[in-house]
Amino acid sequence: MRRVFVDTAALVALGNKQDDWHDHAVAVSRQLTLAGCRFVTTDAVLLEVGNTFSRAPFKPIALRLIETARSSPRWRCVPVDRPLLDRGFALFRQRLDKDWSLTDCISILVAKELGIEQAFTTDHHFTQAGLAILLGSRA
Repeated sequence: MRRVFVDTAALVALGNKQDDWHDHAVAVSRQLTLAGCRFVTTDAVLLEVGNTFSRAPFKPIALRLIETARSSPRWRCVPVDRPLLDRGFALFRQRLDKDWSLTDCISILVAKELGIEQAFTTDHHFTQAGLAILLGSRA
């Protein structure tokens, strides 16, 4: 079963109709779903989604996205426990040459540890880590 890592950028694009990537993200999400893909994300990504949609009028969007990722059988949400946070922080410390966030580092570790090769995102940091991104172009 093909698994795809889902990053904050994709979830924000899916939830925000004004996002430049919204239409493309919806199309990619449909294609992945029809292909039977499974989706993987982390608690760190979901925290970013909650923070992005924290204004009262947007909280229902955050709730829908987060609840789907946490409860759908098509999704796996990896908890960020202390050991994962420590490994993510170690990568964050090692990659001083990159503009990777701590959430990026945790996400990259999870994707690599699970053998995931594609990230549903626009974030080029994933390509720097050797993953293919699915929202990198509108081709």
